[in-house]
Amino acid sequence: MKMESVQISDADEAAALLRAYGITPTRQRIAISTVLFACRQHMAAPELFRRVQASDTSISRSTVYNTLELFVGKGLLQELNLGDRLRIYDTNLAPHHHLYHVDSGKIEDLDISQVEVKVPDQVLGNSSLVGVDVTLRVAG
Repeated sequence: MKMESVQISDADEAAALLRAYGITPTRQRIAISTVLFACRQHMAAPELFRRVQASDTSISRSTVYNTLELFVGKGLLQELNLGDRLRIYDTNLAPHHHLYHVDSGKIEDLDISQVEVKVPDQVLGNSSLVGVDVTLRVAG
């Protein structure tokens, strides 16, 4: 099951979402999902950890990181690598690109139609293009 955008409002919806992606809905995963999928957003792991820990002080940092890795692996979440070991997790699963404001750290979704990518035939050779992920970094 692949959804373009996921939004949940309670623990029951979180458990159902996890099951739909073949993930066992543990208490910790439900707590993480409830924060992460409350709205369409981009979030770094430390911020997610702080938000989840505000309601569940028993959750560990490693549980949050391992859960994010699981969610990415199951296709429930997109991981953006913005360089300098900065990873951001995106709940929007629809095909799109990103605009990253380096100075503020703000990330915006860009519709695919807003960015034109041309790949010369000689670059592809005998291969076929299966996808393009674009992150435009801007400053100032």
